[in-house]
Amino acid sequence: MTYYIIKLVIMLPIMAGMIYGSLWLYKKYQPGMMARLDMAGPQRDLRVVETVSMGVSGKLAVVEFAGQRILVSVTRARIDTIARADAGNGPASVSPPPATLAGSERDLLAAFKARGA
Repeated sequence: MTYYIIKLVIMLPIMAGMIYGSLWLYKKYQPGMMARLDMAGPQRDLRVVETVSMGVSGKLAVVEFAGQRILVSVTRARIDTIARADAGNGPASVSPPPATLAGSERDLLAAFKARGA
């Protein structure tokens, strides 16, 4: 019984120190991941407004940057800009469809542009 208590008295501070040290390291090397309650955080220039899943490996995302909203196509291999607009819902300027789009996706994008959206 005495051996158990001695082992507990020795191991408990060691385990507490390891837990504290790992949290300290995580906080030091992952500053964006740990939110502090006493600070609002740094002001960001880039903001993801909305994302829509387009299947297993693709997404459409609206990103706001420098007073513009940019519609991007995100896949595992690349990120392509599709359209740009002012953040105040100004007219969108649509870039040509990326060469990597499949035929049906290119037709869908062409129909979307023809509709005037």
